[in-house]
Amino acid sequence: MQPATLRFAVLHDDGRLADWQARCVQELLALGGIKPQILIVRESCTDMPGILAGATQILLPAPVAPAVEHPAMHATVARIRHHTPDFALDFLSDPCPAELIDVPRYGTWRFHFGEWTRYRGKAPGFWEVYDGEFISGALLARELQRHDAVIVLRDGYFRTDLYSPTRNRAMLEGRVARWAAQVCVDIRNGVTDRFGAPPVAGAAKLRMPPTWMQRMRCSTRTAMRVLRLAWQSLFRHDQWNVGLVEQPIAAFLRHERRAPVRWLPATKRNELRADPFGVMRDGHLSILCEYMSYDDMRGYIIAIESMSASRAVRVAIGPVNPVHMSYPFLLHADQRVLCIPETSEAHEVALYESEHFPDRWAKIATLVAGAAIIDATLFQHEEYWWLAGSELAHRGANCELHLWYAPSITGPWIPHPANPVKVDIRSARPGGTPFVVDGTLYRPAQDCSQTYGGRITINRVLTLNPLAFREEAFAFVDPDAEGPYPDGLHTLSQVGNVTLIDGKRVLFVPAEFRRVLLKKLASVFKRSRTPTH
Repeated sequence: MQPATLRFAVLHDDGRLADWQARCVQELLALGGIKPQILIVRESCTDMPGILAGATQILLPAPVAPAVEHPAMHATVARIRHHTPDFALDFLSDPCPAELIDVPRYGTWRFHFGEWTRYRGKAPGFWEVYDGEFISGALLARELQRHDAVIVLRDGYFRTDLYSPTRNRAMLEGRVARWAAQVCVDIRNGVTDRFGAPPVAGAAKLRMPPTWMQRMRCSTRTAMRVLRLAWQSLFRHDQWNVGLVEQPIAAFLRHERRAPVRWLPATKRNELRADPFGVMRDGHLSILCEYMSYDDMRGYIIAIESMSASRAVRVAIGPVNPVHMSYPFLLHADQRVLCIPETSEAHEVALYESEHFPDRWAKIATLVAGAAIIDATLFQHEEYWWLAGSELAHRGANCELHLWYAPSITGPWIPHPANPVKVDIRSARPGGTPFVVDGTLYRPAQDCSQTYGGRITINRVLTLNPLAFREEAFAFVDPDAEGPYPDGLHTLSQVGNVTLIDGKRVLFVPAEFRRVLLKKLASVFKRSRTPTH
């Protein structure tokens, strides 16, 4: 039986919480039934933060040599035990005193910024930018007596903002604010297996704050990257196309050479096709995919009836007020052909049924309302229907996985209590049709760590139920380096015994060059007209 109220302690140097630390506490209090019991500080806090109102302040005694008996610390530990905290949030700048780590029922939790096995220490978010790492990590961990090992309670991996260490740090701190609250939700739901997980050792050496010279070197590197990005945005543009592989999707789990890709005829330079999904009807393959032109940057859904012809039919689907559309996820259910196009601009996930296949569809249900969800993917697992997608958010759409579940395909749809159930730029955002092999569920996802739609990660789902979710990367599908589209791949969809994919190549698109150039000139003009004070 879980406690009706969770009581927690906050360990801090002086009680003046940073913005992200205050948001972390606010997220906890927003759950209800969670009480800040103690504020433990190294320096007396004369101005108690409002969000910790009512908490008892306890002053940490000055540290002494490890081998020296510390009567004052024993008394402090006794006072903390008297308040019986369920967990403690450690915001101390230095390691938590060993005597306090295991006092709370669920231990002492600390945020670590940096991929634990490679980046440890101070200056969160700086060293990844300095080294040019594509991924920045963070984790919330239960502390152990060994300071080089932790039990991971929540972790996330994000695309590094390589153009600013300050922004990269702010991004990391902003992303972790809800994690402690999510662990508390797990505790209330009885999902506490992570507390008994094997410790993870931090093999990397501790990094110190950067020197003046290292900061100057980092500034030079970021300036060069900004210039490179500006050049690429003007002269290097993505073009996608759709291909077919004469193999079932399960073949991509094996590390063997796959069958060659048969690509649709190339489009014009300023056009692209992507996100293919298909159905087999009377032995004939029909494909729905996104079409977009750089002339207006507005995607819509087209139907293609032949891999050898470039002719396509525009599909009547989507909201009455047109929005950008992509990712037309197709499935057969109850002898009906259904589709969920990506319509995040309409802030809904809607289900459509074919009225006249493939070009006319009617909306039959709104599955999720009031949320900008991209790449919604529908599948059945055990007794529930499941909906997977990513929320459209600044720098978050490619790294967060959200789930909903329902007893039937039309709902009611319930958000998973652990949302986002996964935070990983390498394997979170849906990238095609989930499939089952030998009773195991696999989920294709996009790896956007180095570039948008760089490759597909096929995850093996280990746990999926209304209270918990866990998966692990199992296989990787890279673009064909020797083919006409070697620069990316972000959809892998099953159609019987064949598999649809898409591929990216980078080329120069005059229409996009003009659009980006005019945008940059307008920005420069606006700044020049802005008065300075």
